[in-house]
Amino acid sequence: MKMELVFESARCLIELDESYEVVRRLKEKVPFKSVVNTWGEEIYFSTPVVVSKMENPKEVVEIGDIGYWPPGKALCLFFGRTPISDDKIRPASAVNVIGKIVEGLENLKEVKDGEKVTVRFASS
Repeated sequence: MKMELVFESARCLIELDESYEVVRRLKEKVPFKSVVNTWGEEIYFSTPVVVSKMENPKEVVEIGDIGYWPPGKALCLFFGRTPISDDKIRPASAVNVIGKIVEGLENLKEVKDGEKVTVRFASS
């Protein structure tokens, strides 16, 4: 399933794997708005979805991965190094990797802490 994330300063297209429960629940809540937090070269924002089950937990992720972080009910976009990165990209704690950024990865460096984001289905 493709979704568009529209920030105040950028946009990106993501593709999520509908085999995960959290993605199926997100689909029921789209469209929704949130406020961005940044942590190094990671963007995260809360969602209206609560899923505590870890279906694909990763403590090391790749550039372009999309994760769901249960403690914050948050989607996480990994587009570079986090403050605790060494030779690998490490979230603050394990995330469910549920998809990839497929367009606009380079634009995410423009997004600032506190910006609003709208999550909507991508137009075909």
